[in-house]
Amino acid sequence: MNDFSYVTAITIFAVYMVIDCLYAAYVISVNRGQAVLASSCTAIIYSLLAFGVLSYSKNVWYLIPLASGAFLGTFITVKFRKYLPENKHE
Repeated sequence: MNDFSYVTAITIFAVYMVIDCLYAAYVISVNRGQAVLASSCTAIIYSLLAFGVLSYSKNVWYLIPLASGAFLGTFITVKFRKYLPENKHE
């Protein structure tokens, strides 16, 4: 197992917070029928996921900031979903 880096841990936290914000936005936009927003979110999500997988496969301690960032990202998005673009065709 490689050495633990706080810079990497903070980066993982931030990346997974963004991923979960995007994932929550993805679910909300799919529910609202917003295809372009949902597709954009998922494209970015899968691009960012590789970073986390490569990081925690080298050191399992990175799972802690990963899970923390994921929790906070979903919480923020669900709590403030009223600020996401609305579907104007409902």
